[in-house]
Amino acid sequence: MFNPLLAAPIGTILLFLLIWYIGRALIPLRKKEAGFEYVCVEDDSTVRELDEDEQDYLSKEFHGADGGRPHIKYFFWSKTPDKKIGGYIRRRKVPWWIEIKNTTHNNT
Repeated sequence: MFNPLLAAPIGTILLFLLIWYIGRALIPLRKKEAGFEYVCVEDDSTVRELDEDEQDYLSKEFHGADGGRPHIKYFFWSKTPDKKIGGYIRRRKVPWWIEIKNTTHNNT
């Protein structure tokens, strides 16, 4: 049953959550920097630049239903279904206090 006394507080909470989510999604977390648009978050939460192969891979155009397309994280702390933090993310979505290392990834 609808209780008019609860409508204002619930509406206020929902509005606050909506504003918080939109702000988190749209506001960049670091200033514009030189370099490729995307970086890689490792599973230990470190961030590194992409090597040339990864840049080529992310520069390709993929069909929406292509299972081989890259997964781009929307938020830095979001996790994969297997509870790992690693993945590609837009450079501007990495928090300003986290260093982006200029190292290459070793596939050994």
